[in-house]
Amino acid sequence: MRFLCRFRRATAATRAARPLASAGQQLAAVAPEPLLWGVRICLALVLLTPFVVTSSTYFPFVVGKALYLRVLIEVALCLWAALILLRPSCRPPRSIVLLLLGVGLVVGGVAAVFGVSPTRSAWSTYERMQGLVDSAHWFAFALVAASVLRDTASVRMLLNANLGVASVIGCLAIVGYFAGEVPIYKVAERDAPRVGSVFGNATYLGAYATVNVLLAAGFLARSFVERTANGGAARTWFARAFWAATALVCVAALIVSGSFTALVALGGGIAFLVVVAAFVARSRLVRRLALGLAVLGGLASVPVGALFFFPKAFPAIAEATLEQPLLQRLAKSNVQNPSFLKRRLAWRAGLEGVAERPLLGWGPDNFVVVFGHHATGIGVKTEVHDYAHNKIIEEAATKGLVGLACHLALWGFAFFVICRAARHGAAVDRVFTMFVGAALTAYFVQQQMLPDALALSMQLMLLLVFVASVETVGSRHADRSGSDGAPARQTLRRVGVGALASAAVVLAVGGLATNHAIHRATTNIVGLGPAKPIRERPLAHIEQAIDDFKPLANSTRVRLLVEIKNKWRFLRLRRSADARRLLARAEREGALALAVEPKNWQIHATLAKLYCVVGVTEPGYMVRAARERAKALALAPKMDTFLSWDLKLYEKRCEVEVDAP
Repeated sequence: MRFLCRFRRATAATRAARPLASAGQQLAAVAPEPLLWGVRICLALVLLTPFVVTSSTYFPFVVGKALYLRVLIEVALCLWAALILLRPSCRPPRSIVLLLLGVGLVVGGVAAVFGVSPTRSAWSTYERMQGLVDSAHWFAFALVAASVLRDTASVRMLLNANLGVASVIGCLAIVGYFAGEVPIYKVAERDAPRVGSVFGNATYLGAYATVNVLLAAGFLARSFVERTANGGAARTWFARAFWAATALVCVAALIVSGSFTALVALGGGIAFLVVVAAFVARSRLVRRLALGLAVLGGLASVPVGALFFFPKAFPAIAEATLEQPLLQRLAKSNVQNPSFLKRRLAWRAGLEGVAERPLLGWGPDNFVVVFGHHATGIGVKTEVHDYAHNKIIEEAATKGLVGLACHLALWGFAFFVICRAARHGAAVDRVFTMFVGAALTAYFVQQQMLPDALALSMQLMLLLVFVASVETVGSRHADRSGSDGAPARQTLRRVGVGALASAAVVLAVGGLATNHAIHRATTNIVGLGPAKPIRERPLAHIEQAIDDFKPLANSTRVRLLVEIKNKWRFLRLRRSADARRLLARAEREGALALAVEPKNWQIHATLAKLYCVVGVTEPGYMVRAARERAKALALAPKMDTFLSWDLKLYEKRCEVEVDAP
């Protein structure tokens, strides 16, 4: 009897719990779809980053873009964190590309800890908005995108959306070339007649256009191969017209950008196409045609190389002044061009920095220290480089040989995956994969001459996500996230997924709060009003900006020191109390800035110039100016061009003899 009673009670409990379990299963089955679409929408909105130009923030072509894409990536990360708990198929795939990206981020973190300024390595500056924080966001973008876009068809949809954005940007660039300003935003082109459009820099526009020219050509070529492979089934003419028009518009954008680097990068991409086709094409005719094109390309490069390395042998061409920006750049691009000389000296300084700290380097985003310590010649008389203008040297100088090895391993494996797929994949996929490899080659080439930029990093991540999709599709162990296993392994997997989801939520929520603080700080900096007369600029805005976000405050601190220097005489004569308060704050902020970046010679130089000006009315500060100048020269021995003019000017005016300690 007792057994029957227990059986009835157990049966009743099971029946009562069955509707609840069914409801939970229904929720688990329905909930992932909105989350999945939310993640995909956020990823698609990231593609609009180039259009973000915020005149209300400091560095409007940089800061606004960084905050916009970071918010979207953080929201996508939160949604993805919930998604992976409900749908195992959306968990990270087993991808070596993603693994190498993560390893590179970890190595960068270790290099930052042992570098000259961990804070700058993490947050960079307002002018760049890069550093480890930016790298972490791009890693999150690649991780989420590779997780929710599991096959190459899904990634191609995202690349097509990117082409739509590129076509609009190309049209804006063409209109801007004739109008002399960025359309819609009404921002004057700074390098006219060259066009920077929504990037604010003509070279970035050229690099962006180069990648998308090759992608659009790849989609167009794939459509014709697909027609042949499917026995006459053709793509719609609308799609082909879109790809052809996008390619032409991007070529026009490259031309009006006047970017010699972009043209070289495009040549590198085409060379990759020709060489790979010569080796992997299954048609003998195609292989012979590719080999012939390779020979012709090599012959054509001879006169171009001669013009570049021996400009005096072709005076009529080298001194040509043509109205078209790209032709002007071609005519003036040679080894004697000041721009090339400055970059070559920056490369030399970077290599010397590698020799001094070979293992982990000076820390990410600390190249300005390397440049000051080792730069010589014309490079120290015109401008200060905070970037090596060569990604390989930049990685080696700031992350050491360990970071360089991770960087080269990522690129080497990506090209290995591309070449393997181009040789062994289906005919339709082989063609487009080769064009993706060409776009990667073009990006790699331009990286050796340009600094990184936010919108360009987005193009790289899109290409790497495609490579990851090709890698996982071609792997026998592409996806085991939903496979059964031992109970202990399943429990461990659940714990790992839960920890990953929790970490993603915490980082995303913290990132949203951080972005708000950065936006408030940069808005306050703009409140300084650079268009106003010096005497009318309120310094309270920049003081508040320092307090709003401390990790990026060094850029603002230097700005405060410069502003006080510029208006010191007015403050000392008209607002004596404010002058003394601001001088006291400048001394405190200068000390804090040096505590964050003790090896940054520019901070010492700025303090030296400020104390020189203050020394006109407060003679005791002349001695402090000399001390700061001596410290700056100890860190940057050849940078006296940037340090001497103020000191000499005010020494002569005040007839004060300053003896360095």
